[in-house]
Amino acid sequence: MKVLITGANGLLAYALKEAAPRGVELVMLGHADFDLTKPEQMREQVGARRPDVVINTAAYNFVDRCEVERELSWAVNATGPQKLAEVCAANGCKLVHYGSDYVFDGSKGAPYVEDDPPNPVNHYAAGKLAGEQGVLAFSPRNLVLRVSWLFGWHPTQTKTYVHTVLNQARKGQDLKATTDQSSAPTYVPDLARWTYDLIRRSATGRWHAVNDEGLSRFEWTKVILAEAEALGLPKVSVEPVTTAYFNPAMRRPTFTVLSNAKLTRLLERPPGSWRAGLREMLRKELKI
Repeated sequence: MKVLITGANGLLAYALKEAAPRGVELVMLGHADFDLTKPEQMREQVGARRPDVVINTAAYNFVDRCEVERELSWAVNATGPQKLAEVCAANGCKLVHYGSDYVFDGSKGAPYVEDDPPNPVNHYAAGKLAGEQGVLAFSPRNLVLRVSWLFGWHPTQTKTYVHTVLNQARKGQDLKATTDQSSAPTYVPDLARWTYDLIRRSATGRWHAVNDEGLSRFEWTKVILAEAEALGLPKVSVEPVTTAYFNPAMRRPTFTVLSNAKLTRLLERPPGSWRAGLREMLRKELKI
């Protein structure tokens, strides 16, 4: 099976490369060679490579900047995946695309399942929803995995929230974290393995692909700091605050924990907690 992966320089693409099963031939293409805002380039690459599956990890993930750079973010998160789905349909290949927990408004107060109605409350979320809808509209074979709070080790990139917390801890600086934003941290190597499992089982449609155990950003930060301290980083504290403290430029949903019950049934095993993944990542980051 030949698999073309977009966004080749990113965290998820790296994990997909590391987790690729035996017999999978990978084609890794970065932004210069596969730009979601350039449909003709996508047509040329997919037509020339003839993959069985395209896994799109490329996205515009600067959530706050999406409110300002609306045209660019929409082109990458909404129009781009739609055009890519059209290209894949024309070439007879399956498209795997990643959505976001942000498509929900947070009002449910309980873990969201795949059939819950979305209600985006900001431009980033609206673009992500339009992208996943476009992907699924073009072919019943396509697959959308909604994810949240991704983290993991990468040889060069240090952009996740865990990295932010570690950098503060290394400096001995205390933190502030929100008590009114909750979701499910998701270890990217786990997500990569689930992706291949879903492809192998010919899964289609929407899936919530997250680890067990949702919690608030404040609680998540406390766990990261405790694990880091156990591995030798300086002890720092985290102060609980609400989102309003940071005077955000955009509205954020408060509770977007996704239910992974559907994924659990397909895999015939629990996806598992993010805690083991966090420890593994910290050991790599701290070179232990």
